This record gives sequence, C-alpha cells and structure tokens, in this order.
Amino acid sequence: MALLEALLREFRADADTPLAPLRERALAHARLRGLPTPRDEDWKYTDLGALTLAPPAVATTPGLDIGDIPFIDGAALRIVFVNGRFAPSLSALDALPAGLRVRALSAVLHEEPAALTTVFERCAADDAPVFDALNVALMQDGALIEVAADCAIAAPIVVAFIHAGAAHRGHTAPQLLVRAGERSRLVVVECHHGRDGAANLSNALTDIDVAANAQLTHYRLADEAPDANHIGSVRLRAGADSQVTSYSFAFGGKLTRMEIHAALAAPGATVTLNGLFVAGTGQHIDHQTFIDHQAPHTTSEELYKGLADGDGRGVFRGKVLVRAGAQKISAKQASHNLLLSPTAEIDTKPELEIYADDVACAHGATVGQIDRDAVFYLQSRGIPVDEARALLTFGFAQAVVEQVEFAPLRAWLTSALAGRADVPLPTLVEETT
Repeated sequence: MALLEALLREFRADADTPLAPLRERALAHARLRGLPTPRDEDWKYTDLGALTLAPPAVATTPGLDIGDIPFIDGAALRIVFVNGRFAPSLSALDALPAGLRVRALSAVLHEEPAALTTVFERCAADDAPVFDALNVALMQDGALIEVAADCAIAAPIVVAFIHAGAAHRGHTAPQLLVRAGERSRLVVVECHHGRDGAANLSNALTDIDVAANAQLTHYRLADEAPDANHIGSVRLRAGADSQVTSYSFAFGGKLTRMEIHAALAAPGATVTLNGLFVAGTGQHIDHQTFIDHQAPHTTSEELYKGLADGDGRGVFRGKVLVRAGAQKISAKQASHNLLLSPTAEIDTKPELEIYADDVACAHGATVGQIDRDAVFYLQSRGIPVDEARALLTFGFAQAVVEQVEFAPLRAWLTSALAGRADVPLPTLVEETT
C-alpha cells in the first residue's frame, strides 16, 4: 500500500542508542504485516485504502501562543508538542511537585533508553498491532510521566500535541507513557488538536501502567483539523486494587480511529471506560475497546455514546474477555448512539467472551433517532422544533460530558456540543460549566 511505503521511507536509523535493534525489528514487522484492511475483523468498518500521506510543507515556526491551545491556558502542569516536537516555551515544567517527573522522550531516548525498553519490546513483538509497531519505529518525541509511590498529584497534568496549520502536512508518531507508582493519585489530560489547514496523519500511542492501590484518571481528546487523520491507541494495565478511569472524546478529523486496551492484571483492579464521538459530514470515527479480565475479583464498566450527522459515520466495537480462572468479576458495557440525519450511519458491536462460570456480565447497544414524542413535548411548551432537537441532542451527549471532573475540558466539550447543535444554547452552556 502506498501509505505504508510512504511511512516506511520516514524511518531513520538510530544506531547510537540501544533501542535501535528494536526499532528496526518493529519496522520489519510492520512491513511484513502490512496495513489492515476491512477483511480484518477489527477493521471491518474502516477502510484505509484512500488514506494518503501528504508531503511535508516547507518547515516554518508556527506562531502559536498558549491561548491557541484548547483548555490549556492556566494549566499549572503541562507539556506541549508542536508538529511532533517538544515546545519548551509553551510548556510549564519548572515547578513540578515532589514525586512527579515529566520528561520529553526525545531526551529520554538518549539519556535513559532503558525506561523505554518494555514498551519498545512489546510493540516490536510479532503479535503487536501494526500501528503500534510503526509508532515505535518512527517515534521522534512524546512525554514520559512518572509518579512515585505514595504521591498524590493534586493538579492535572496536561499533555498537548498540536498540529499547527499548513506548516505541518506530514506524519507524527507521538508517545505518551504514564507510570503511576503504588498508592499514587494522578489525573492526565491528553489533547490532540489540529489548527485549520493541517493535513497531517498522526499515529499516537499511549501506554499506561498503574501499580497496586493507585488511582488514575485519563482524559483523551482527538480534535484534529478537518483534513487530518488520526490513529491512536491506549494500552493500560491496572494492578491490584487499583482504580483507572479512561475517557475518550473524538470530534475532529476526516478519519479518526481509536483503540483502547485495558488489562485488569491483578485482583481488585477496577477499570471504567467512557467515551463520546461526534461524526459530522465527511467524517469517519471508529472506536475499538478491549477489556481483558485476567484476574479474579476485578470490575469493569463501560459507556460509549455516539452522534452522527450529515453523511458522517461512527463505529463502536467493544469486547470484554473473561479469562479462565477470573472468577467473581463484574463487567458492564453499554453503547448508545443517535443518528441526526437519514444519511448518517453508526455500526455498533458489543461482545462478551467468557471462560469462567462465576461472573456477572452484561452488555447492550442502541442506535436510534431523536424521539419525536420528546420533540413534540418541547414544542408544546413553546420551544421551536430546531431548538427542541438541539436540546435533546445536547442532553444525550452531555450524560458523558458531565462526568468530566476537569472543569476546563468539561467547559470546552460543552461549548463544542452546543456549537454542533447549530442552535445557540448559552444558558444551558453557562449552567453546565
């Protein structure tokens, strides 16, 4: 495929680091596997055949200031990357609290490559997904966040990957690695944002390890420019008695594909996955989740909501695997979707695969249109039909957004949803922020 060949040409030998053999192995693995097609079950509804890699424009320094980046202004702890490279002038890392370490991977690659060995080995393995392999082969920068045991970090850490207009039309492979020590507390906000004019392809990998009795909340926003494409994956492992909550929000981009794999690796682990996508005209947004109950006495809960308008298409496939011996687990999964036009499409497929007999598992999925009776009820109260539809749409999506505890992100999402409704909802927005 032309796209794969274009990506492979971006590989640059990195012979001066111990990780070079792993990167070369990952590249060889990607070349052997090739890019997935709709004949692969995980990619049944998403075709990469039309995806191309735009040639990079002449390198320029984008005129960005902190106010150009969504909900980041005022964040006390932040690390920012512009067009795939660390941007120290936009970051705030000078006053990190005790027990917290945040570094750019471009430095870690040369200063402490051993910190990346586990991730690189996993992504270079023969059974690794091809885009994970491409990520470690082509990665140039990203962030490593480490929290020591028994440290509670009060302020959220914001990690922003910004694609700044026509100055960047190529490919980036950012990584975000999070290591939460035992009994630690942490909130991470990951933002992938493209300014108008960007036509980039982003292949992002987030790898999260949560140790025993730790608590971590991870928010992820994909809001690329209209002509950009985004492929991302989140791999998280939850230790004994840990609590992990993951949110995935997808709004922008021409094609957005998200894979979220959660491994409940020890007894007492709890994982919550929540998500919301909005697919408008010309957009294709695909979410794939996989929850792996590897140990007994583990708990998972999942809620994903989707909206599709115009000729937009949304996809959700969620799988829960309960391994043999993983007794007394609880797993709940729900996918609810709303079609806002006759030409919109949403495909949803929840799955349960169970190899234990003492479990409590449930799943459900719905795809429908706005309730005409509810619209009529609002009209009978004097609300115009367009505004009634907008209010109902907004309320459907807001059920996920209102769970977001990071106020700047919640306000941004609320405003974005109100704008997508095509009807001003200033009173509602003010009340919910």
